[in-house]
Amino acid sequence: MKRIFILVFGLTVLLGCGTDSTEVRDKGKVEEPVKNRFQDKTLQTIYTLQNQRDGKGLFPYLKNENPAYREAAALAFASVQDAAAIEPLTALFDDPDEKIRTAAAYALGQIGDKAAEKILIILYEKEKSPAVKQYILEALGKCGTTEGLTFITNLQIKKGDALLLTGQAWGLYRFALRNIVSKEGTAKVIELVSQEMPEKTRFISSNTLARARDIDLKPYHAELLAAVDAEKDTFTLMNLAVGLGRTNHADALNRLKTLLKENVDYRVKVNAVRGLRGFDNKEIRGPLFDLSADNNVNISIAAAEFLLANGDKADVEGYLEKALTLTHWRSRATLLSAALQYAAKDNRELKKKISASIIDLYKKSQNVYEQSNLLGALAGDAENYSFVETETFSHIGDAIGTGGMGALTAMCRGVKDNAEKKALFVKVFEKGVGSGDSAVVTMAAGILRDEEMNFKEHVKDTAFLKAALKNCKLPEDLEAFVELQKTIDFFDGTKVAEEKLPVENRVIDWELVNTIGPAQRVRVKTSKGDIVIRLMVEASPGSVSNFIRLIREDFYKKSVIHRVVPNFVIQDGCPRGDGWGSPPYTIGSEFGPLYYEEGSVGMASSGKDTEGSQWFITHSPTPHLDGRYTIFGKVVSGIQVVHQIEVGDKIIGFEFK
Repeated sequence: MKRIFILVFGLTVLLGCGTDSTEVRDKGKVEEPVKNRFQDKTLQTIYTLQNQRDGKGLFPYLKNENPAYREAAALAFASVQDAAAIEPLTALFDDPDEKIRTAAAYALGQIGDKAAEKILIILYEKEKSPAVKQYILEALGKCGTTEGLTFITNLQIKKGDALLLTGQAWGLYRFALRNIVSKEGTAKVIELVSQEMPEKTRFISSNTLARARDIDLKPYHAELLAAVDAEKDTFTLMNLAVGLGRTNHADALNRLKTLLKENVDYRVKVNAVRGLRGFDNKEIRGPLFDLSADNNVNISIAAAEFLLANGDKADVEGYLEKALTLTHWRSRATLLSAALQYAAKDNRELKKKISASIIDLYKKSQNVYEQSNLLGALAGDAENYSFVETETFSHIGDAIGTGGMGALTAMCRGVKDNAEKKALFVKVFEKGVGSGDSAVVTMAAGILRDEEMNFKEHVKDTAFLKAALKNCKLPEDLEAFVELQKTIDFFDGTKVAEEKLPVENRVIDWELVNTIGPAQRVRVKTSKGDIVIRLMVEASPGSVSNFIRLIREDFYKKSVIHRVVPNFVIQDGCPRGDGWGSPPYTIGSEFGPLYYEEGSVGMASSGKDTEGSQWFITHSPTPHLDGRYTIFGKVVSGIQVVHQIEVGDKIIGFEFK
């Protein structure tokens, strides 16, 4: 789901003066011409071909005498991702221009085809530039097999070769994201997080320890304790905290508990909470109960979410009691959800008591996001089915209805062995499919084909699914359209979902692009303060021009921050208010050798080429998003506001500088 929960309040578009580039006023009137690199018509053509995913049209530019065109064409394949480009991109490694060889290496990684693996290994040995070799190693991590992993792991790189060590770290990390790991690779990552390594190498490697799914860190508790104690970089330390927790060692537990008490960045504490997930809940319930009431909302939410994911039936009364004392609605709703989820099934009185508290809060609340979360909390008891169904279908099209359908699907999974109750849920999901609402249709269709639910004995006629598919408006209902196709295939044994989607990327408005200065900034005025973003038009012209056009057209009027994930992102731009809204078109993904850092601004999506209006800002570096979500800006002022933003905070206006 690319578009996640939002509501509608007031927004005024303020187009003011500034100093960094062209002054923009009156919804798009440009007072002075500005210059960016897209004054060059050939570059426009190359980016248009990229946007059209026209690999054949791009091939001639890879041999153009102008190095700027060769570089742009090579980078275009990072977005087109056509395996037919592997051979011509490989030929670029004979190019004398280092930037072109770097672009070719990046594109080969983005294509992600294992056919490039042996080529990249040969190119690494042949290449003289450490900067290019760094990109070759990262590309190998994106497309290689265990053979490539072994090659990278076995490289013996001197401690002074910072670029090569960075490439080795990136390669191991990209492999780990694809769940290609080995004991030897893990040992190399541990070596790369030691203090004798460059700071960037340590940071990249720490991400591997935090995100790799199937690595065994138990043998390395001593090394990770030493790394945590020595590390001064906040971003590396927060990843090490998660990795340390994965050792499941008593000393690790004690160090994480100490981190929660120390005066460290809130992001380190959030990740320390996440690092505790492998330990016995009884040993950490006290600190986490306390943290659920922390003054920092991000820490409070993280603690409550931990208790929900790792709860204990012995603590149910404590969850309820603590929840009712909390002032922040997200933490409160989360703890109430834990209370109902872990209450013993045969303790009907306790379940009724918890449900009554949740329903009472729901009826008193004026916050649709809180109400949505409270409906989600009621999913812990299927006896709340009737109430949740009524509220869901009374709020189709907003955050409450979307949250309610999510609760109904969760309830249904909880009674998958009860044929009578499953039959009731089939009816509500059929109703959901017929609702015409993209979010509700998507969720309802999705659970109907859940193999664990075994709904085939209940759904004998797929006419209702086909009718809903016919009523989908594209591309607005793209997610629902795809989900319905898959569900029809599931029941009918067809392959409709394999057909090409009838959706094309919106054409880039080059006239608008050429009114945007290369240093264009926009001030985002929020109810918590101002955030200034530098827009990267020369890297992502389609996304930047789309963003500016939507601002000028008042698309973001009455916009609200609809999604906040602690130590990850804040997200805005949904016209519906529930994260499922979009304009009546999609724009193409624009991928380049950029990395998500703290304050990076990206386009939300549900997959390549599904971007529209939703955008986000990162709390911290998030390299797992690199090359998968368009980066089109960077916060240059007001990052402290980004860290203070909560769900429901208003966007008051925009001002171009």
